[in-house]
Amino acid sequence: MELMWICKKTFTQRPRRGGAKDRKENTLRILCVSASLRALFLFILMSESTFAQQETIYMSVRSSRQTRLHASDNPLIGLFVSHDAGKTWEHKGWRDQIKVFHSEAGADGTIWSACGNGVLRSTDAGATWKITTGWEVTEALKVKIDPSNADVIYAATAYGIFKSSDHGETWREKNRGLVSTFTADIVVDRRNSARLWAATGGGIYTSAHRGERWALAGLKGKGIRTIVQDPTRAKIFWAGTEDDGVFRSDDRGKSWQSFNHGAPLITVYAIAVDPSHSNTIYLGTHESGVYRSDDGGMSWQQKIAGMKNLVVHALAILPSNPKIIFAGTINGGLYRSADGGETWEFNSQEDGQVWGLSVK
Repeated sequence: MELMWICKKTFTQRPRRGGAKDRKENTLRILCVSASLRALFLFILMSESTFAQQETIYMSVRSSRQTRLHASDNPLIGLFVSHDAGKTWEHKGWRDQIKVFHSEAGADGTIWSACGNGVLRSTDAGATWKITTGWEVTEALKVKIDPSNADVIYAATAYGIFKSSDHGETWREKNRGLVSTFTADIVVDRRNSARLWAATGGGIYTSAHRGERWALAGLKGKGIRTIVQDPTRAKIFWAGTEDDGVFRSDDRGKSWQSFNHGAPLITVYAIAVDPSHSNTIYLGTHESGVYRSDDGGMSWQQKIAGMKNLVVHALAILPSNPKIIFAGTINGGLYRSADGGETWEFNSQEDGQVWGLSVK
């Protein structure tokens, strides 16, 4: 983008009193700051599509209406990625009938997928995959990466928590202290990666020792479906429950309060917090679509205009343009909003089960 150029300016120097009568013309090169239409035009073109090229969206699709049940090469399920804010999608999954629940990428570029048969890993942008877990790890529901060490991976499964400290080469069970081993989600504290939180079938558990021991942190006996750390205020956490709505903690998980003002007590599968304005929160719910709060959860409004399926299992916000939001539904495919959830348009995966969404 041309913001400056060298321009010529010709001027006439008037003769000094009593000096020579001849007039002299001098040419100077002056550094000019351009506010040209061309520069402004190029700047305007740096819109959502330009910024979005720096981000990759990962969509995990468990099934779709067009699934060929016995095909060895089925490009209609698995992992899909987009580099243009969801305008186009590229299949990066495996060539088999594998249930996929969630995928995300680490700082080193490795993609991890939580699947029905364990944890899969790709080190070449999804071209090839390897099953990293053994027979003892199945029904992996979420996979999370230590933000300070890309070799450390946690898997939340229907049978508890498993951890790898060597980039998936070996895995160890980490269930000590858990009353209910069913774990739907796990969070690694971005400020202190030794601290973990787990969303289990019997409440929220925390570990201060990288998963070696767990203790109840709150909401005892409640089925927790998701847990999210505020992207700008690390001490604030949100939890979505089975049939009890949403809860919030303002003290790093030590205490939890119900934040269902204006929202019914329903199952909350997914929570997304606007990274540029953390008082804006979205909930993905069972049979009630998406709810949004603009005041930190003090009130909620249902935002379902354009949605034909209201079982929202996954949410993702585009950091470069937080008005762009994705909602993955069960048996309704993927929806996209470009206005902060005010309206939704069907995006892809007709009748598909979109279980997981993440952005890197």
